[in-house]
Amino acid sequence: MAEQEGVIKYRLDFESGSAPDEDLAELIVCRSILHGLDMIGQHPDRYGGYGYGNLSRRAGGDAFLISASQTGGLAELEPEHFTRVSEVDIEGNRVRARGPLPPSSEALTHAMIYCLDQAITCVLHVHEPRLWQYGLARGLPATEATVAYGTPAMARAVQQLFEQGRLARQRILFMAGHEDGVIAFGNSSDQALAVLLRHWIDSR
Repeated sequence: MAEQEGVIKYRLDFESGSAPDEDLAELIVCRSILHGLDMIGQHPDRYGGYGYGNLSRRAGGDAFLISASQTGGLAELEPEHFTRVSEVDIEGNRVRARGPLPPSSEALTHAMIYCLDQAITCVLHVHEPRLWQYGLARGLPATEATVAYGTPAMARAVQQLFEQGRLARQRILFMAGHEDGVIAFGNSSDQALAVLLRHWIDSR
């Protein structure tokens, strides 16, 4: 049975506050494309009805702005649907964030990717059944089926794959234990989106 999508598993130190004041226009456009392709969304017959998919961009150092938990069903996002994650303790399974809404359940995994390479500025987490099956069947970088999403174990698995080299080069990850879950990243939102869409086209 698939895990419920969107359930926060880390300990959250959250301060309610205003929307981030950074320019999020580029990230919002990227998210609109992914929502239009149904890679981010919410449907009653998928993943227990929970919203799925999220995205983020670096906001200086290891801080990042990430779409809030359970915003997948919204057709368009505004700045008030993003939250600043200022500190992550992966081994302690703790996230510190500030914004109008709590951060996505995948904040630990996003944090790990940003820590691995300072040039990475955008992370996209989507759900696409055909793409997911394509990646796993072709042996593209993937976490083990026993590794749960949104956990320190997932973050460590991503780190291990990155340090082995293939994930660092290919910049796309398939989450075998997280139904239909795929992560792409890049040095810009355009680059991350291009990586994702190239494999999506190949999977058609």
